[in-house]
Amino acid sequence: MEVTASTTFCCVQCRLLQPPTTTCCECAAPMTAPVELVRELLYYRDMRFNNHRDWGMLTAFLAGSSLALPILAPFAIGSMIALAVHKLRGEQRKRTIVGIELPIAAPAPGAITLHGIARRFRGTVASIFDEAPVLVEHAMVKDKAGCVLLRRSEAAPFLLEVEGQGPVLVTGVARVTTSNVLAQRTRVKKGDPRLGRMGVPEDLALALAGELEVVSVMPDGGNLAVTGVIEEEAVAEMAFHRDGGRIPVMRGRMGAPVLVADRRLIAAAL
Repeated sequence: MEVTASTTFCCVQCRLLQPPTTTCCECAAPMTAPVELVRELLYYRDMRFNNHRDWGMLTAFLAGSSLALPILAPFAIGSMIALAVHKLRGEQRKRTIVGIELPIAAPAPGAITLHGIARRFRGTVASIFDEAPVLVEHAMVKDKAGCVLLRRSEAAPFLLEVEGQGPVLVTGVARVTTSNVLAQRTRVKKGDPRLGRMGVPEDLALALAGELEVVSVMPDGGNLAVTGVIEEEAVAEMAFHRDGGRIPVMRGRMGAPVLVADRRLIAAAL
């Protein structure tokens, strides 16, 4: 189901699209509001007003002079064409979102890293890429330089089966951090329906294009490295085989998301 513009908020600092909130659920920045209110802050702004003024004055001067001196008419025409091109480029830049470097997600104080296999718990979320059922997904739209224009992160609670320890429930705010190798990539044109599934408002989607990069965690997938703070909580669904349903829980919170990575990539980088 597509998210409507009225329920989509955007963090200006990290570009995360998310449900209504006054503080970004991932980076905890206070600059989070409905997309319609912050979208102007995401555009390029042409600050070279002097250039625009000079072109206008030059065009007016040459146009007026050409009435008395016809020899200047070609220069006046050329100047008017240059002014028109300048204005068109300025309008296009003003409607182009500025790309940013993806902020680094730091682990919460006291966080530990566990390794295991992700298993389905209550349900899944639909992938933005192809609507397949996934547990965690991070999607970004990037510009030609590889900078992030907009992004979305979705996660369903899942059980991490840790060898020799038993299951750990991973829930709350989560972010996949190993995207460069595992990501699925495709070009998205203006109005692409996948932008709508990210929560991008229709009018903004009609002006947005770039590379869509999506990295997902599938149920029963590869060995993961999950980093977060462990606490013990009572989970009703686990009560049938544990006293009171007490189970270790790794819960991501605002400003301190659970970090999910592919263990193979971490080992390869060491």
